[in-house]
Amino acid sequence: MPAFKKKCPALTPRETEVAQLLMKGRSSKEIARSLGISDLTVRKHRENLLRKLGLRHTAELLAWAALPVNTTTEPWRPG
Repeated sequence: MPAFKKKCPALTPRETEVAQLLMKGRSSKEIARSLGISDLTVRKHRENLLRKLGLRHTAELLAWAALPVNTTTEPWRPG
């Protein structure tokens, strides 16, 4: 997925996978089922993603991921 070719903090392969599934609109429970992990583990991966990227909400993560590849790595903040 092109959004994760951006320069960003080192994300684990699992964090990247969880982020890609979130971008597809999957819930934590759906992601957990498809990856064979617990819902709480998915939530922890999402928490780690937000922390590493300096974001506060999943909506910010989705907005960041939708940015073109060559944009800034500064976190997007709503107006």
